[in-house]
Amino acid sequence: MKRLSLNPLIVWLPALAILVVAMAAVGCTQIAPASACNLSAASASEADIARAGCGAEWIDANVSINQLQSFGTHNSYKEKIPASEMALIAERLPKVAPTLDYEHRSLAEQLDKGARQIELDPSDDPQGGLYSMPLARKILIERGVALEPYDLSIMAKPGLKVIHVADIDYRSHCLLFVDCLKQVKAWSDGHPRHTPILMMINPKSSGIPWPGAAKVIPWGKAAFDRMDAEIRSVFSEDQLLTPDDVRGAHATLREAVTSGGWPKLGQARGKIIFTMDLSPEANAPYAEGHPSLKGRVAFMTTYPGAPEAAYFTMNEPEEQLADIQSLVKQGFLIRTRADADTKEAREGATARREAAIASGAQFISTDYLWPDPRFGTGYTASLPGGAITRCNPVNAAKGCDQRAE
Repeated sequence: MKRLSLNPLIVWLPALAILVVAMAAVGCTQIAPASACNLSAASASEADIARAGCGAEWIDANVSINQLQSFGTHNSYKEKIPASEMALIAERLPKVAPTLDYEHRSLAEQLDKGARQIELDPSDDPQGGLYSMPLARKILIERGVALEPYDLSIMAKPGLKVIHVADIDYRSHCLLFVDCLKQVKAWSDGHPRHTPILMMINPKSSGIPWPGAAKVIPWGKAAFDRMDAEIRSVFSEDQLLTPDDVRGAHATLREAVTSGGWPKLGQARGKIIFTMDLSPEANAPYAEGHPSLKGRVAFMTTYPGAPEAAYFTMNEPEEQLADIQSLVKQGFLIRTRADADTKEAREGATARREAAIASGAQFISTDYLWPDPRFGTGYTASLPGGAITRCNPVNAAKGCDQRAE
């Protein structure tokens, strides 16, 4: 009887099929995605209950940056004035001296502590050298007073300089504006998921009225153009949140922010926002030729009805409480102050700080992320519970019930 010759492939087909099915099952088990977050949940906490970690994703997807609140610092670059120079200031400006008697740690330390608003005060120096020899140092040298060493050689370079008060309060963690920006960029690059950092720029156009003092150059359109150029030399466009980004297809910037134009937090993480802290009149040259700040880097304080309106500096939260809350509800960004002129820290007073928090201002500045031990009051300023960024107490998105860090 002749044997049947079977194709080996036919013999093995059943076994191969079983093996393929088994491997597919194992593969599916390994790559099966976890259930996605419910971003349509009624609240961040509800999303988090359904799946741990989803509360943060819910906030990223549902909360706009104007619906948040963070703390930051005032004159963030400022270093301590040496005792000999402070004595000179007290001699000539006795009421001013106590208001200058504070200092900040490095910008990176402030950001590590939770600051999400940094203030820089640039003075224009297009030729370089205007602020190379502060008058306070000259006076003390003439009196034979030994000065504390301080390297000012970099002040000979052309470009914007970051100093609080020319000639008397000039010590800075970054004397060059671009160096301040580089410090913030380095921190941001190392923490790419941070909530937005507001960089408030307060250009200086005047100095002190002492004979021999530096002739501070008033700011105009050319200086503002140089400022924008220096910012763009450090930060790429995708690191910035600019008026163009927010305005989008709206006719004006004001129309955009009052109709939900601010991005959601998830779209703005790692971003830097620049704002101009000057009066509407002083800011006017910045908007000249830039309707609704088209092409500009920074937002700016202006009149509430102006087409450029999107941001306001309002430094008196107790007196301006109702006005701040009204503007916050309309969609504007506000920066206010928890303390000023060392008063709250010396007295341990907290009314201004609490008013600033209750105002809903999205960014609140302080000189006291850390207490000053000299005053013995323990005064500091931060959000309740030590939060870095939280849901805004005035205009929070419905369901925003967790920190937004």
